[in-house]
Amino acid sequence: MKISTLNATIRSNHFSGNVRFGQRVWRAVVSVISVFVLFSTACAESRISVDLTEGFPRSYTVREGDTLWDIASQFLRRPWQWVEVWQEGDALYPGDVLIISAGKNGPRIKVLKVEKRSPRVRVITTAQPVPTIAPDTVRPFLEGPMIMDAAELGQAGQVVAGIRDDVVLGKHDRFFAAGLPTSATGLYRVFRMAESVIDPDTGETLGSQTIDLGTARLVSEGLMTTLELVTSHREVSRGDLLVATNAEQNKLSHFTLRRPIQDVTGRIVSSTTGLGEFSRLDTVMLSLGKRDRLREGDVLEIWRPGQLVTDPTTGKLVTTPGEPIGYVMAYRVYDKFSHGLILECRQPAQIYDYVRRPDA
Repeated sequence: MKISTLNATIRSNHFSGNVRFGQRVWRAVVSVISVFVLFSTACAESRISVDLTEGFPRSYTVREGDTLWDIASQFLRRPWQWVEVWQEGDALYPGDVLIISAGKNGPRIKVLKVEKRSPRVRVITTAQPVPTIAPDTVRPFLEGPMIMDAAELGQAGQVVAGIRDDVVLGKHDRFFAAGLPTSATGLYRVFRMAESVIDPDTGETLGSQTIDLGTARLVSEGLMTTLELVTSHREVSRGDLLVATNAEQNKLSHFTLRRPIQDVTGRIVSSTTGLGEFSRLDTVMLSLGKRDRLREGDVLEIWRPGQLVTDPTTGKLVTTPGEPIGYVMAYRVYDKFSHGLILECRQPAQIYDYVRRPDA
């Protein structure tokens, strides 16, 4: 091979190598840009727009008796967005002064730090942190059975007989029981099985309603456990059931307000009142649970479906538009269902009203 031909071949190969190298670099740059664009788009799509209430306060002093829902409602049209604007992870206490400011990604709320320089006696506060919901509104349903799932029923004890072989038991009567779960308080709720709760859309049994009969106190343990009926709402009989009271019900009043993880739609399927209509601070049973990825603190919109009516002009059947009528928060979540507290209700909610994930 001539020297000139060899040099030409080398130059050609060198040029081709540069082209191939340049193509590889360009493809890498394009890939990086594509990833950046996709990431930026995803971030933009996931950014939640926070709507403030009309005439929101520039500052707010937390008061005794406030709940987190009450406070969030002062600032936000959608109170479940509190997690988006709350700048501090600490709990709120009565006396805290909240201020709102503009942040890089939207409004932010924080506690105003006040530095007190004047000498004074230090007071150690015993105030309790602000709960998400008022504990008294849900405590009765946390202490005792309302609607129970199969797992809870499987752990319940059973009334065997009165110590004098009484058929019917009342307040202060003592009785024997078997299969009792452990109770940290020594107290048990006595109840009786009632109707099953059925999902109206699937026909599935979600849980069982119970009738609260009273409270029993552990007296002694032995071959047979002895208890005394300390409160009685109804007569207690053989075969009635017992579950331990929940000693940590107060802890269940502190939740993170938020939307459900995913789009979900369920129904109000039962209530604690036995009535067909419910209002603010009523507890209801929802046909959504852990299997739907529902969590304690998740807020759902109550939706009243449209009604089938006759058009007076045409005489034809038409469906009126549905409308949102309030909000309910899940505070105790089981596998198939949950207990929810109605936080807002512009009109009475009803059995079989829909609940769904609210708009962001």
